[in-house]
Amino acid sequence: MVLLYLDFTKKLTEQEGALVQQVIKNSTDSVFGIDPGSTKIAVFDHEHTDKCRARITFFILGSSENSIQLRKRLLEVANQTISKELKKFGVEFYLQEPNIYVDSPVTI
Repeated sequence: MVLLYLDFTKKLTEQEGALVQQVIKNSTDSVFGIDPGSTKIAVFDHEHTDKCRARITFFILGSSENSIQLRKRLLEVANQTISKELKKFGVEFYLQEPNIYVDSPVTI
């Protein structure tokens, strides 16, 4: 499982929040190896600031260390796609580093 945080420079309007969710969903769904049904996005306001944060979680498929490393690289590509698309719409944010990876087997 991967956990990402995007911190926005302002509170998002309802339309901007919907746009952010759509861009993230499209970007993660387009990467082979990310389980498209597992992508969860939560957008919430910071309590004491005029900013907003998105928490994104999803599963990377694969069992070998090589496939995990490859998919982590593909995640970087998805991050670049998200950044490019959101900047195209004028949505400013910064990505919290590092990404959090939780390695755990999942029984199917």
